[in-house]
Amino acid sequence: MNLKTFKSNFAGGAIVFFTLLLVFSFSRVHQVADSSYSMLLSQSLLQHRSFTLEKFAITRLQPKQQIGYISNGDEYQLELINGHIYYFFPPGSSVLSLPYVALMNWFGISAASPDGSYSRQGEVIIEARLAALLMAGLSSVIFLTARLLLSFWWSLIIAYGSALGTQIWSTASRALWSDTWGIFILGLVLLVLVGVESKRYRLHPTLLATLLSWLYFVRPTFCIPIFAITIYVWFYHRKAFIRYALTGAAWLAAFIAFAQYQYGQILPNYYYANRLRFATFWQALAGNLISPSRGLLVFVPILFFVAYLLLRYQNRLALPKLVVMSLGVVVVHLIIVSGFVPWYGGHSYGPRYTTGLVPWFSLLGVLAVKSKLGPNEKDLANDSNALWRTDWTVGAILLLCSMALNALGATAHRTWRWNSTPVNVDTAPERVWDWEHPQFAATD
Repeated sequence: MNLKTFKSNFAGGAIVFFTLLLVFSFSRVHQVADSSYSMLLSQSLLQHRSFTLEKFAITRLQPKQQIGYISNGDEYQLELINGHIYYFFPPGSSVLSLPYVALMNWFGISAASPDGSYSRQGEVIIEARLAALLMAGLSSVIFLTARLLLSFWWSLIIAYGSALGTQIWSTASRALWSDTWGIFILGLVLLVLVGVESKRYRLHPTLLATLLSWLYFVRPTFCIPIFAITIYVWFYHRKAFIRYALTGAAWLAAFIAFAQYQYGQILPNYYYANRLRFATFWQALAGNLISPSRGLLVFVPILFFVAYLLLRYQNRLALPKLVVMSLGVVVVHLIIVSGFVPWYGGHSYGPRYTTGLVPWFSLLGVLAVKSKLGPNEKDLANDSNALWRTDWTVGAILLLCSMALNALGATAHRTWRWNSTPVNVDTAPERVWDWEHPQFAATD
């Protein structure tokens, strides 16, 4: 990389980061639901060096049986194990957030009040600011990934389109969902893989295995891309596989040892597959794709254009190995999340369960545009001028629709209140199929 390219990449990445940090920071809706108490866990690690939370003033409620664990009453984010109170959801995000929580403490912001009680306000502030920071960072990573194959301006379009036209804006930047740290790490992984496939970087198996291990620690659903990338390393980078496998095995052994010591079992309860029932699989699969309040293709219609480009220019796909891997991960992910209970994602906005696929969609977008533009952007495809204009016009319209739909989830409180009014979606999940009152068109 010459100095001129380095400077332009740095400038572009900085522009993307700071502009989107402002957008995410000033978007009003904060979806602190599953992640409640996650920053209190970080606080416990900082103050007490403990994964348990009972040193804080948390009221002990009547134990309640949930799927696969016992919660502290209706506080489903807290689980009871051997008389201790734990944060139920994956601990990876809380561990990775430690430096930021320590910084917030220095400014007087904490998820724990001075009297030791839980500070919901402090939790929301920390989560909202950190989520905005991480998603602005991911957007810059997407820009840099695109720059390995595309021009500066095309890379900017894809970075902003990915950030504002997907769940990055409407979900992952709204609170510290487990997918927030997850897709940030996954973005780094895909940057490495594109660099390797485009002959810009060498594969560093220890680094790659470490990133993938932490993907699993923040959300076990990421075992799908971990498996796919492991197959890729085995087939195409056999010499690096032993170091890759040993590093991954070491991290997994450390995680199992941690779970055995902390919980008395080989994995935390959240990591078991007891929420996979597949009882309503076909309904769930259709719902995750086309339902008016949870459908991926409804909320991110730009994916139709990406699919069109990949199909139309399949004979000259850029980096075909990564196209195949991406599509495989997308298909398997959709199958797995359609087996979850509840399949519609509870209180959330739009297709939350497919948030973990956004970096793959961005990568497919990069590869689709590269395939249309051809090996040399100055020597464009043999399309007529009319077809060329039509393609990009349709793509622009679909991207604007995606941005508008995801903007509503990030800025309109009524779309979040839709989950509980006029009736709670958890007691009436059929609401996600109601085209007369879809979530994106919610009214006060």
